[in-house]
Amino acid sequence: MSPTEWGLLLAILAHSVAVVTAAVKLIAWVVKKQAVTDERIRQLQYQVDNDVTGRRVVGEMREDIAVIKSQLTDVKIDLKTLHHKVDEKS
Repeated sequence: MSPTEWGLLLAILAHSVAVVTAAVKLIAWVVKKQAVTDERIRQLQYQVDNDVTGRRVVGEMREDIAVIKSQLTDVKIDLKTLHHKVDEKS
């Protein structure tokens, strides 16, 4: 092979190495972006789950508070009734 052919072969090999290197860098970049996107989605899902859970807990608390208020009202009425009965006996 002549020196020109050797030069051409080396140039083709160098170009192939450059193309493979660029492809590897591109793939690494895409994988990194995908990982970042997946992590952001995971964080958003966690926040949404926390929000939904929080809303559910608040809803249950509202029901519990309503029950407690009604029980307190019943206790007040019972206490008034007992107080009036004690006053009537005195």
